Amino acid sequence: MEKNMRYYSRIDEISDINILSSLACKQYGLGDLIDTYVVEIGYEDFNAIITTTTGKYFMKVFTNSRDDTEVKEVIYRAYVAEQNNVKAPKVYKNVNGKIVTNINYGSSRFRLAIMQYIDGVNFLELGRVATIEELRRIADLGSSMNKIPYKPKFIYDSWAITSFIEEFEKKKQYISKENLNLIQTIYERFKTFDYNSLPHSFVHGDITQINLMKDSNEDFWAIDFSVSNYTARLNEIIIICNNFAVIPGNKSESEKRIKIAFEQWTKNVNATDIERNSFGLLFDVANAIYLINSSYESAMGNDSKENKMLFKLGTFGLSLDVDMKRKNDVKLI
Repeated sequence: MEKNMRYYSRIDEISDINILSSLACKQYGLGDLIDTYVVEIGYEDFNAIITTTTGKYFMKVFTNSRDDTEVKEVIYRAYVAEQNNVKAPKVYKNVNGKIVTNINYGSSRFRLAIMQYIDGVNFLELGRVATIEELRRIADLGSSMNKIPYKPKFIYDSWAITSFIEEFEKKKQYISKENLNLIQTIYERFKTFDYNSLPHSFVHGDITQINLMKDSNEDFWAIDFSVSNYTARLNEIIIICNNFAVIPGNKSESEKRIKIAFEQWTKNVNATDIERNSFGLLFDVANAIYLINSSYESAMGNDSKENKMLFKLGTFGLSLDVDMKRKNDVKLI
């Protein structure tokens, strides 16, 4: 298969990825390399599945745009989640007891981590919508993240709700006129919103169809903690609703499923009234972010299935009525 050079440009040059995989095997005592399968999904790091004489493993090579401090922060988030009994892949330590490995090869330098390989498929690969029972379980997984007693350093995420204003101002020239007018209205509303008044916690922030695995035992696993942060916990269920509750083209069913997922999460975290009252606006912001960044990525030549899915979700999501206020609540936004 021909290399996707845009994907490979995230890391330093290497003639054959198997060379890097073999060096990683030695650093982690994984046996001899048999094969490397590059997983060309996601917008940040370089991911691959390596098969060795001792089994399969997931290798994450961190993008050059991350500095060394951020690299350590990113993988430590995944390590903390797994240590707190959240369904997340185990992060392995190398022969020196470290969870991040630096490998130099020629003039190239790589920072990588090795994690447990989950024998399953993500929801994009499943090619179907989540059932109601699955939707509740995914909401449970999200709320388990929000109970992790950990406050990591902030990592900027261009897809996060908190990045909406900055990303809109940087990329609005790539948005269609119709979508631009719609997003501008959301932009004006969000500028006056008191985001810091929302309850904060550890948030995975990216439990999407790409980052949720269903294994052969029907268990769900959250992968890729690259953009997890200490932020408004409401973000967690909004991203879950966007990716698993919404059925593009079916407005009434989508709104019903969003309500089910939100109420499941609400029960688990004892959500506040301000979270209920803020859901509608932040749901719109999340969908606007999808439109902004997928439009930009498309203009940059990204025609991946994932990017097309996010554009579709964003477009349809903005058509939904997702008011979660109690009937007797006074409107706060």
